[in-house]
Amino acid sequence: MSVDYDNFAKTFSDSRRSMKWEEIDYFISFLKYDKKLKILDVWCWNWRLLWVILKNEFELDNYIWVDLSLWLLKEAKKYYPKNEFINLDMLDLDKIKDKFSAIFFIASFHHLKSLKDREEVLKKVYSLLEKDWKLFMTNWALNSPLNFEKYKYSMIKNTKNSFWSIDYNVKIWKYTRYYHSFNLKELDYLFKKSKFKIIENKLFKNQKNYISILKKY
Repeated sequence: MSVDYDNFAKTFSDSRRSMKWEEIDYFISFLKYDKKLKILDVWCWNWRLLWVILKNEFELDNYIWVDLSLWLLKEAKKYYPKNEFINLDMLDLDKIKDKFSAIFFIASFHHLKSLKDREEVLKKVYSLLEKDWKLFMTNWALNSPLNFEKYKYSMIKNTKNSFWSIDYNVKIWKYTRYYHSFNLKELDYLFKKSKFKIIENKLFKNQKNYISILKKY
């Protein structure tokens, strides 16, 4: 990953504090109260997922958040000193040796730049997930009716792949951040190749993101 996220971590995090994430609330409805949860949170920016989980009074046996931003990890530790926060690239998830009952990729998987990397990450995630438990994922639907007109000039030319997915460079203040705008066909291919059972893979009702709920058998 070439972007130094600490360049804009504080500004980006502050802008997300009051943001409502309906997708997270929807995902939470799939979790069970009858077991202590072991959760891996991959790059979820400013610990919003942990806040929602604690607000809904789930019991946690373990919660690990991995991120590339040292600033965000340090800041999260101030609010949640008992939880584990690790500076880690997505491609190095195999360095984690625990097993989890739920794994979340909230607006993070779409930063991977190649099909090979996406396949590799999902393979590693599959091995980290306990049998019969779930992976939850959102990816920014830059090609949706809601987003397309606003971001069409951020498209990177000649990046459409065989699934009709397209790459974008989206301006964030003075910085530019890479996004892979998935076609659902590509996500479907990736999930099936990684041996996941697809529970849901669709454009969410607010048309902002694709949501995916996967199960390991």
